[in-house]
Amino acid sequence: MRTAVVLLLAAAIGLAIPSPARAGGWATTLLDPLPARFEPGITYTVGYWVLQHGSHPYSGVLGTTALRLTDDAGKVASYPGKALPEAGHYAAAVVFGHSGTWRLSSVQGVFADYEIGEVVVPGGLTVRPTPTPMVWNQGEEDHWGVVRPPLAADAKPARNTAGATPSPPPTIAVGAGSSGGGFAPGVLIGGGVLAVAILGVLLLWWPTPRLRLTQFVRRSRRA
Repeated sequence: MRTAVVLLLAAAIGLAIPSPARAGGWATTLLDPLPARFEPGITYTVGYWVLQHGSHPYSGVLGTTALRLTDDAGKVASYPGKALPEAGHYAAAVVFGHSGTWRLSSVQGVFADYEIGEVVVPGGLTVRPTPTPMVWNQGEEDHWGVVRPPLAADAKPARNTAGATPSPPPTIAVGAGSSGGGFAPGVLIGGGVLAVAILGVLLLWWPTPRLRLTQFVRRSRRA
């Protein structure tokens, strides 16, 4: 019985620990400008940005990123990304092995893979619609300088000039999979599971009221 309780408690703690997926975390991949036309058998260096909530680099350890090509027959070729100096910025050398339609996707470390679009070879890329980014205010700092991701103006982090009065935080535009502020649902659920597990441990290991009453009566008689 005690072993089962320990296992239950360990599982509850695991659920209570926040992760990008449980905390409403999601990310998108934005590409740097590409050639107007791709040809088979030619190597292209493609720059891309992995942005949490579509607007900023992940503050933790992102992990491995890559660009992935899948042809009409389902054959997959994966090209690992090399980190560039800018936060969240990577580059990968890719090659389309033959003519045809290729599905372009990305590996985003701790986040789920992301479908970027389809490439007709020879030809160009058709980008799939992207989720609405969450506008994110960094306060007085900015992750990027001149080199920055191709974000829309309303999704770029705010920057205050020296001596200026800080602007109030912008309204957050909630994208797919985001929690919209406050406690993330995954955190609340994990905390509830942990509380139930702790209560179960107390109920199983703590003496029952009847047993405590019996022990009290015995001690009174001895006295």
